[in-house]
Amino acid sequence: MWIFRIAYAIFIMVAFVLSKDIVGITMEQAVLYSFGVIFAIVFIETLISDIKSYRFFSGAFGALIFLIIGYSVASIFAAYFTSDALRLAFYFFVLYTGVMIGQKSSWIFEALISKLSVKQPKQPKYTASAKVLDTSTLIDGRMADIVETGIIEGALVIPTFVLKELQNIADSHDHLRRQKGRRGLNVLKRLQEQTILPVDINNTDFSDIGTVDEKLVALAKKLKAGIITTDFNLLKVAEIQDIVVLNINTLAMAMRQSVLPGEDFDINVVKEGKEQNQGVGYLDDGTMVVVENGRKLISKTVKVSVTSLLQTESGRIIFTKVKN
Repeated sequence: MWIFRIAYAIFIMVAFVLSKDIVGITMEQAVLYSFGVIFAIVFIETLISDIKSYRFFSGAFGALIFLIIGYSVASIFAAYFTSDALRLAFYFFVLYTGVMIGQKSSWIFEALISKLSVKQPKQPKYTASAKVLDTSTLIDGRMADIVETGIIEGALVIPTFVLKELQNIADSHDHLRRQKGRRGLNVLKRLQEQTILPVDINNTDFSDIGTVDEKLVALAKKLKAGIITTDFNLLKVAEIQDIVVLNINTLAMAMRQSVLPGEDFDINVVKEGKEQNQGVGYLDDGTMVVVENGRKLISKTVKVSVTSLLQTESGRIIFTKVKN
């Protein structure tokens, strides 16, 4: 193939030299024109050979850029380009140079096109909202244990006005209130020491709002956070205002062991029941289990079978009989 190219180039050059007198050009012009035609042929062949790849587009882009540069150089140094043939030969030279450099830099062109044309898949964002804790949650005492299970997500926000209320309870003259307040402070300390969730002591206050519950709702709205509480009234007020609320008591109810009539399990009978011959035991979650004819089995662990379930306002009661 190269032999054919060389032979064809020689043929073009000889044709221009022999016909110079006919077309009215000098020997110098004939040689330059022949080189120009040869460059043009090589240029077109080079581009066409990579027409299905990025090298074609990169080469064409390089040729365009170098042609603009060549035209600017020829215009600036017009005094040196006295012959049109010389100018034409220069253009063909820079054109060919642009093609070669463009094709060798095709990886840049390919990367640019790929970045512009390929849409990156949108990554979903799963961000857990913060949770504002109220005084009842800290006093309850279960929050630290719940956090350690890892089922709660998002930062825990404890407002300073809740801390003040908790401090007032801990300083109360009433023994029971004082014990509750101190337990709340101990729970707060455990929450700050754990490393599972960040704990933020928030200094935001609402001087124009009177009650702590109203301030909690306002803070949750401002932070776009949820509220964790055991206060039924706060729960209802927050829900009315479309604030996500986690009730620890509801969570505890949901986590209770599920049993069905006819199901068997072991229970430790700890005391006598209200009715005659009844014994009473408790599941790990605190659910009361009434054992028929279990009074004589106090302090013993027996296998029982569920006969019925009773849901009351204070919780669930499981009625059983001893499994023979």
